[in-house]
Amino acid sequence: MIDTSVMVAGLVTNHEFHALARPHVSAAARSQVPAIVLAETWAALRRAPWNLDARTVETTLAPWCDSRRIVATPASAYVEILRTGRSLNLGGNVHDLLIALTCRDHALPLVTLDRRQSTLAAQLAGLDATLLLPTG
Repeated sequence: MIDTSVMVAGLVTNHEFHALARPHVSAAARSQVPAIVLAETWAALRRAPWNLDARTVETTLAPWCDSRRIVATPASAYVEILRTGRSLNLGGNVHDLLIALTCRDHALPLVTLDRRQSTLAAQLAGLDATLLLPTG
């Protein structure tokens, strides 16, 4: 599965990592994506720097407008975060951890362009994430 960083980069043709992300987004259009990634992508595409209108975003996300393509975050992931969020010092990265926990709970791999997400997925969710960026 892909996270929001890959989804946005793969959908926006002038994104600096579009070429890296696009094949993964194309593959995801035939498979599944966490619901939270779709919600975050909607929000990201509507705000700066993309500022796309709602009709364009709706059209762009149409391949996932089918419940079979959307993976729900289990309630257990929210419980885990609510119980451990303070000790983990979670902030804005709470969404990253929810995505990683969703992948873990559905035994699905994670692909990301976000170094922080990759580390979080490995350290806190025990998930082997693929980071599309060079590790140097």
